Amino acid sequence: MSDATQSVSLDQATVRQLIDGIAVKLREDYVFPDKGVQAADALEKSLAENAYAGVTDPSKFAVQLTEQLRAMTKDSHMRVIFGSPFRNQPLPSAPQDAGFEVKRLDGNIGYIHLARFVPPEVFNPAADDAMRRLSDTAALIIDMQDNGGGHPASVAYLASFFLDPGTRVHINDLIWRNRGTSTFRTESFWNSPTPVSYLGKPVYVMVGPKTYSAGEEFAYDLQVLKRVTVVGEKTRGGANPGGLNDLGSDLFVVVPTGRAENPITRGNWGGVGVHPDVPATPEATQETAIALAKGQPVTPLASRQ
Repeated sequence: MSDATQSVSLDQATVRQLIDGIAVKLREDYVFPDKGVQAADALEKSLAENAYAGVTDPSKFAVQLTEQLRAMTKDSHMRVIFGSPFRNQPLPSAPQDAGFEVKRLDGNIGYIHLARFVPPEVFNPAADDAMRRLSDTAALIIDMQDNGGGHPASVAYLASFFLDPGTRVHINDLIWRNRGTSTFRTESFWNSPTPVSYLGKPVYVMVGPKTYSAGEEFAYDLQVLKRVTVVGEKTRGGANPGGLNDLGSDLFVVVPTGRAENPITRGNWGGVGVHPDVPATPEATQETAIALAKGQPVTPLASRQ
């Protein structure tokens, strides 16, 4: 962040403008309309009561508003950000890293560490390469412990490697609010053709407290389909996607406009996280997954569930 950005100071007229902008987004866009109205009303009440009278530091203001919005909505995707997160992104001409780390472990066990779900045009070729390299392994471990989320279409594509290509499988839905209304539209995700399939062999998905959003969806959807065994500690619990909205003064708000809905459970992992099939502490998760993949007995481990 530049010195110029750091030296920005908010005045009360700007604070009022920012609160007004967030209130509009909450009322018109939030996927839960009633909660959006309640949160907007609460922000405006705080403004009227001079709760932000001493606020001049935009970064502290962003933290304060994020905490307030999350406390009101119980939605971890809700946040206010100071400084554009795109400022230090690579130039469009720079190749994007798909985030795959691929290894072959002792005992013919495949291992994929996946940091994020980048958009399909970058993700799918990388997924094809990773799965081709590991298609002949006896079992597969997919490490989602550091996965902070990303694109839902990429989640569906990776899941497709583990599903029967001869059967159409409904993986997930996103329910989006139509702006300014109380009506919704559904975006559905199904399995799609992949160059190789990984069927009839065990798959273990490692998760933990940093696994979030799309990373959670991958574990949740395949757990519901009984195609993977989830190992580790409960995930963060974020299931409501939304885009970044520019409020001005280098402040941005994320107000979720959608929510995940699994076609089998008719629910999601929002607020509760994905619960592992085999609990393990973060320190012991990989050891536990490898033991399971090798068919070795696993001693129950302590977990902070």
